[in-house]
Amino acid sequence: MGRHPRWWPLLATNFLGVLNDNYLKTLACFIAVLWVGKEYEAPLVSLAAGSLVIPYVFLSPLAGRWAVIFNKISVVRICKLAEIPIMLFASAGFLLHSVWMVIGSILLMGTQSCLFSPSKYGLIRDIGGTEHIAFGTGNMEMVSFLGMILGTMMASFFARTVPAWGLSLTFLLIAAGGLCCSLSIKAVESPPEKNHDTIRPLTYLVRSMRHAAKYPGLNSVVIALSIFWFIAGMIQMTLLVFCRRELGMSDFQTGLVLTAAAVGTGTGCFLSGIITKKWNRNVFVPICGSGITLLFLLAYIVPIKGFWFGFLFFITGILCGLYKVPFDAAIIQKVPGRNLGRMLAYSNQISFIFILAASAAFVLITKYTDTKTVFLFLGLVMGLTTLFVIFSKYIWSTKEA
Repeated sequence: MGRHPRWWPLLATNFLGVLNDNYLKTLACFIAVLWVGKEYEAPLVSLAAGSLVIPYVFLSPLAGRWAVIFNKISVVRICKLAEIPIMLFASAGFLLHSVWMVIGSILLMGTQSCLFSPSKYGLIRDIGGTEHIAFGTGNMEMVSFLGMILGTMMASFFARTVPAWGLSLTFLLIAAGGLCCSLSIKAVESPPEKNHDTIRPLTYLVRSMRHAAKYPGLNSVVIALSIFWFIAGMIQMTLLVFCRRELGMSDFQTGLVLTAAAVGTGTGCFLSGIITKKWNRNVFVPICGSGITLLFLLAYIVPIKGFWFGFLFFITGILCGLYKVPFDAAIIQKVPGRNLGRMLAYSNQISFIFILAASAAFVLITKYTDTKTVFLFLGLVMGLTTLFVIFSKYIWSTKEA
């Protein structure tokens, strides 16, 4: 393995894929709500978010199998090629003002993203070797959040200023750029292996949970990471509604708050990838979790508006990025060989079940109480998760049982 891994093609491919996912989803939240009316805003936001993640619940077993039996680079390239016709379908939805075509295209993008997710994350070790896992994971997460940032900002700015044909052009250019970057990915992969795992979602989930028990602490890592994604999914939906409904912000101002949170998270991911090896994760991660808890409770208790509200979620984002990367790196470090594809798929499946649950929880909370109550709920969830991490045995162990 070379001393200077060639990261940029994988990072750029990941960045452009996340960019298109979030650009499309946020545009649906800003534009499609005008087609259905303000009274359907919260359900539409929840539906758009759910459509992007529900494929992970049902198709993660298939994605995990592909990462084992096929060349991972080929899986990534084929999925990036599929993004172009999906974006054509999304374009037709915006041109025809069809909510269901737009939601359908988000569902297809979720499917495409799900199917190559274990392969793209599996390539981190193939490109950088075991010594660069934390660095590669941190940078992958950083560019993911940069994609969220730019996708959100583009949607908030273009929603009212660019006609449907212009939106279509941007969809296609991003998709084509992602495909071109994927063609430049180079990695030293282990040989594909036979895999006879079931692709039935529930059976796969149960069997993978048992298989994960071979690696001490792996199930605890997956649970903690899944709860993090529950919180991340819920806070994004909350900010989309809270900023406009409770704080009276415009679409662009709302986009700035979402961007502040994403910039913070991306910064935290980058920093975490650098310092994870130097700091004791048994102390470092719980400190970050406690900080996130306190900031959520502050958002609930104190009436913060404008710049300071955005700054609060920028700091929260930094702590979230610092908190998250050690869990991502732990999965890659714990699982050797092609088994990693299976365990990444299992982690994806659990995480996106939690994200789907976040959509349902958001609808329920906003139906029976005000949106601000979500901050209190998330503060309690994060606090309990931090306690779970503190008292979980072997969570950072890399030894096989």
